[in-house]
Amino acid sequence: MINDMIKKIVPLFLLVSLVACNQVEFEPMDVSGLLGEKIDSTYSIARLKKVFITDESLFSANKISYAALDSATKSRIDTTITDIVINGIVTSTDVEGNVYKYLTIQEEMPGGQAIKLSVDVSGLSAMFPLGQRVSVVCNDLYIGQYAQSVQMGVFYMNSERNRIEPGRMPKLMARKHIIPYGMPDPSAIRPDTMTIAQIRTSGHEMINKLVVIKNAFFTGNGSSSQKRPVRLTDAELIFAPSTNGIGYPQSREIQDGTGSVFVSTSEYAKFATKPIPTSNHRGHITAIVGWYNDRDLSPVASSIYHQLTIRSLNDLGKGFEAYRQSLN
Repeated sequence: MINDMIKKIVPLFLLVSLVACNQVEFEPMDVSGLLGEKIDSTYSIARLKKVFITDESLFSANKISYAALDSATKSRIDTTITDIVINGIVTSTDVEGNVYKYLTIQEEMPGGQAIKLSVDVSGLSAMFPLGQRVSVVCNDLYIGQYAQSVQMGVFYMNSERNRIEPGRMPKLMARKHIIPYGMPDPSAIRPDTMTIAQIRTSGHEMINKLVVIKNAFFTGNGSSSQKRPVRLTDAELIFAPSTNGIGYPQSREIQDGTGSVFVSTSEYAKFATKPIPTSNHRGHITAIVGWYNDRDLSPVASSIYHQLTIRSLNDLGKGFEAYRQSLN
């Protein structure tokens, strides 16, 4: 009986060995066809804002369409261009929870600007990860101001506050208008190195851009309702205490010897309850430049409207190593 079993097993073993040794070689797959194709820009972000934002209110939404332009505006642009396309690299990430339902993309050219794209998707970085290059077909989207900060999305009537503002585009619409191409390359992102004074005097062309501020430190101050520094209590010396579900960002002042600005953090960020660094920790802070002015038609000189968003605690770079290590 054993001999019969051996007679059956040996041929099977030989067959398996032959199959295992028979190496099948496949042509390497060209992944470029799976990654989308770049659409050449027909507009810069600066030109897009200049041409299509026709309402300078604190909150507004203007349709990106030649049909929506008045005759005077049309006479100043090339109406033979039918596709309104911008390009940029994704500089935001929502992995740590401090960016919620939006992307920031930045042009990869000297003097290039950046813009916020409002999208009604949680976990947006799964679709458009950090360092992903995208072409944005802007036709029939809306561009406007939200608290005097430009963003792009859909038309939204905020009936609760009786105002028009850019709303979040649905997921399917985002896939149609925002086309990723190539592999994500975070190393290709080039933040501008700036002082706080330079940021605050640079104008709105810096809004939504990624910057690095050197020799920066947290002062232990927050923000008053007038957007001015105010001393925090010991219990408030974290990035973002709870707002009991209201959800507004919490401001923490930083300085660099040239000026003062606020870092804003959501209470839903993973690092919200972490202590802010004490002022003896000084170094490089990388952040997305924001702006929030929801009430002053004429900005008040003593108020700080700039809001910087750090994407994770890794944005506290050189000089903050000991602080980050202390959290582990």
